[in-house]
Amino acid sequence: MEQMKNNTHNEATATGIDDLVVDALVLAGGDGSVIDPQVSAKGMVHIAGKPMVQWVLESLRQSRYIRKIAVILPPNQDTAAWEHLADKIVFSDGQISDNVIEGKNALDSDSLIISVTSDIPSVTPEAIDNFIELTVKSGADISYPMVREAAMNAAYPGTERTFFKLREGRVTGGNAMILHSKHFDYLRQLGQEIFEARKNPIRMANMVGTRFAFKLATGRLSKNDLEERIGKIIDLQCAAVIFDDASIGADVDKPKDIEAIVTKLIEMGKVDASYADSVRSLQQNDGKT
Repeated sequence: MEQMKNNTHNEATATGIDDLVVDALVLAGGDGSVIDPQVSAKGMVHIAGKPMVQWVLESLRQSRYIRKIAVILPPNQDTAAWEHLADKIVFSDGQISDNVIEGKNALDSDSLIISVTSDIPSVTPEAIDNFIELTVKSGADISYPMVREAAMNAAYPGTERTFFKLREGRVTGGNAMILHSKHFDYLRQLGQEIFEARKNPIRMANMVGTRFAFKLATGRLSKNDLEERIGKIIDLQCAAVIFDDASIGADVDKPKDIEAIVTKLIEMGKVDASYADSVRSLQQNDGKT
């Protein structure tokens, strides 16, 4: 394995991004039964003949920057089909913050770490690399990708996403984050609180401040406002990375998301076109029951 040459953004920028190496955490837990009643872990739901986590691992392995990969998922999962793609497999069913720390410890990383969810099976190596490069160029300690609405709708027409308005335009959140390994323990508790509050507007408003939450809800915030406010809360430099590669935000949350993902995999040449017909047939049959 190539020895890591840089472990901070400043060093990466000084020596050139080509020398950068990044480790990866893949979060493969979550409730899979909302998509497939026969599957307990979300990452193990099959899309076009493979579990979603395998699609994500294959793209990470094609990234120019990824070094080591750890997958975190609940116990009692059959990993035989894809375990060769991971350096570490961590079985854990604790809180998400505990699971992430276990994954980080398994990597024994001293570099930047990209955390991605396993429910973005059409994510491309180019999207991963683009996000990494934009993060390093920003000089931030922590970054989060946001995809423009027009780009998402063009790449995945007919899908339903939650968008919010910034001064720069309407965006949706991606399913990844980049953070240096040295900051993981520091953000452990806060990260759990943010995760638990993510679907509770009142609780989230209390965390970020009601004035800030109101400005966000009314589309009066800029990208810089967002970065500065979150940075003050966590005492780290933050980057909200806006770009147009929608694959990093195209997650599978419900059965009807599958057809759009399969269509995209066909466009990418990763799946035979005939597979889309079988997906439509299954969905039509489900609708009749």
